[in-house]
Amino acid sequence: MTRRTPLVYMIASLSLFALPACQTHADMTPATLTTDDAASIASLKTALAEAMGRANIQIAEADLATATHVSVLPPPPGEFETHSVAMPVVFDIVLDDGVCTLVRRDTGERHAAPGLACRPAKG
Repeated sequence: MTRRTPLVYMIASLSLFALPACQTHADMTPATLTTDDAASIASLKTALAEAMGRANIQIAEADLATATHVSVLPPPPGEFETHSVAMPVVFDIVLDDGVCTLVRRDTGERHAAPGLACRPAKG
């Protein structure tokens, strides 16, 4: 009979945490914005602000007509801060049962954006 080290059990238990990250939903399709005009960007910012719980957000520059994700930049440092370690928050743009949805990449939270027009991404 062999004795297993605690390290083996710890690695095995930690690997179980990675399983939910690999799950995908069959009804979710990567998507892009239908148009990248001012009205679409305003709708995107409104949906992202609601998802982030912040009034004002700034998104990283990207070609939103072809991008399947968008990054929300952290707020700028305050008056007495010299730098910030905050990282951008990335949202995937998907079609979920025909509704444009923003999925927060780090938590998996889904936020419907019914005012946003999306189309399936070109593969």
